[in-house]
Amino acid sequence: MMKAEAAIINYYHHNSALYAHTDHSEYDTLIKPLISFSFGNAAVFLIGGHTKSECSPSSVLLRSGDILLMTGKSRLCYHAIPRILVDSNFQENFSNKFESISWSYIHDKRININVRQVYD
Repeated sequence: MMKAEAAIINYYHHNSALYAHTDHSEYDTLIKPLISFSFGNAAVFLIGGHTKSECSPSSVLLRSGDILLMTGKSRLCYHAIPRILVDSNFQENFSNKFESISWSYIHDKRININVRQVYD
């Protein structure tokens, strides 16, 4: 069972990137999952192997509302967000004034929230 103890909020402008890295913060990285929530513009997510030269990375398109779950050995793989994809038609999905006001702020941005358990 996972008990959420920490969250990291990543805020991306349209020309931002998160370079290839691995996560080593938790004591039981292989046992406890990382749950990632995406909001705003889509992004390209890359995940490779345990070293940068081990294999070619696989790409996944993360859209607003998507949830990514990293568990087991995937927690030790290099991963990155090399590109944010600004969608000029994204606003059409909003149905009320609050969503429209929110759009004016986030139209060229992306927010990602990672939730994890740090201790046993």
